[in-house]
This record gives sequence, structure tokens and C-alpha cells, in this order.
Amino acid sequence: MKKIILIFVIGFITSNLALAGDKFKSKDIKGFKKINISMPNKKINRIKNVNKSDGFPVYEGDTSIQVIVNREDAGCGDGTSKDLECDGKGNRSRQELTFDKKKNLNKKEHIYEYAIYFDESYKSLEKRAVVILGQHHTQKYKQKGCHSCCNFWLADSKYKGEHQYTWQTKAASNVDPVIIGKIEDLKGKWTHIKLHVLWKNDETGRFIIYKNNEILADLKNVKTLADTCNSGYFKLGIYRHRTIGYWNSDWESLPDQTVYYDSIVFRKPKKDEKLKNK
Repeated sequence: MKKIILIFVIGFITSNLALAGDKFKSKDIKGFKKINISMPNKKINRIKNVNKSDGFPVYEGDTSIQVIVNREDAGCGDGTSKDLECDGKGNRSRQELTFDKKKNLNKKEHIYEYAIYFDESYKSLEKRAVVILGQHHTQKYKQKGCHSCCNFWLADSKYKGEHQYTWQTKAASNVDPVIIGKIEDLKGKWTHIKLHVLWKNDETGRFIIYKNNEILADLKNVKTLADTCNSGYFKLGIYRHRTIGYWNSDWESLPDQTVYYDSIVFRKPKKDEKLKNK
């Protein structure tokens, strides 16, 4: 009997490794060496591995990663950041995974892949709030002049009058958002995203965005790295910003949001995929 209980406990811990500090492990993530939970302190972690056998949506294999964010999820960092140490309650909340930092990206070529599933209960935010569902964040602290935002990000934002899942960039100011799909059309099904980027500090970079293995956009001769920012890191999850409108009016109406991620991959392109000579 004791052996059975021990096996059950070990299995439970293994399936919920996200609960152990700020580290996260999942067989649904490949190519990254370090995966941490962003701003883990002073909040409940709501990121966990879930099983297909329990009725959860899975893109491939037997498991996926469930991410739920609550209006109280304003957490804090580890004390080393020179930026805001904590998310301001009422204005920001997040449940995100941060993947290992990559240095000296300039002139290199990388592919980022993942599948995302918007839960049927997912509700887009109003009151000018922004929901970021993935981003490549600049690593500014060791690079003079590098700003603290993103090389690119993917968001649920109101665009052309409707809530859309879009790819956007701050590295190239002259590039319009790329629409991946209407949020309502994406709910309840898996969407596979592939981002193929040739990192460049000047306007000789390239960015190809795929949805379900079909090209949505092929952006040529564009900046893909923000000014003076040669390093950065990838993040996936839910990051809600500018929710202060809810705080000032009807805080209780700010809903939980749930998405699932699967088949998260970081890799270098294969020989026949390389963009440099195309």
C-alpha cells in the first residue's frame, strides 16, 4: 500500500512540475534549455501540464500546457531586475513562461513553433486592455540604449473593429500587424504557428509567419531586431496590460482567461529552409 501511495505522489509531482519554484518542465517543449515562470513571486502559479486522458485539449501526443490568468495574478520578479520589480495590481497580470536568453542574435536565423488553443470560455478584454500571448522580449540591461520592449509579439487586440490574434513588431516601425485570425474563429480548436526569422539590426532582415503550415506573410528587407538590441528571449503565456479601466470601474467583471499550448519548439532551420541565400 505504501508503495502505491508513493508512486501516486511521485506521479502527481511529475505532472505538476510547474509548482516547484519558478522552474517549469514539460515534454511538450523542445529546443530550450531553461524554462522559468515569469514574475513568480507573491502569486499563485496557474501554469500546468494537463492530460488528454482527462479531457483536456491536446495538439499532439498525450499532454499540453494549460495557462490560466486571474485578475489577482500581479506577481514579482527575483530582485535582480532594474525594471519594475512587481506588476501593479489593477493594471497588469500575467501567467507566462520565459525561455532561455539568446545572445548575439544579429545575423542569425531561428525558427519558433507552437500550437495554441483558445478555450471556448475565453473572452477578449475591453476598456483598452491588451492581452499579449507571446513575445520575443529584448534583453536591455547589458546593452546601452536598448529599450525594454519587444522585437515582436502576438496579441489579442482590437484591430479594424474586431478582436484579432495578430503578430506585431516594434523593431520595424513601417510594418503593419499580420492578422492570424479572429479570436472567435480560433476558439475551441488548435492553431499551429511557425515564425521564421533572420535576425538583423538593419533593414536586411526577414520574417515569415505561418499559420497551420501556410504562409500568412513573408516580410523581406525589414529590421527584425530593435535598435541596439542584439539579444533577447522568447515568452509564451498570457500577459494582460492596461487593465486599469476595470480596476477603476468594475474590477469583478475582469474575467479569467484560459489558453493551451503544445508542441513548443525552438530550432535552427534545416539546410533547405535557410533564408540567407533566398
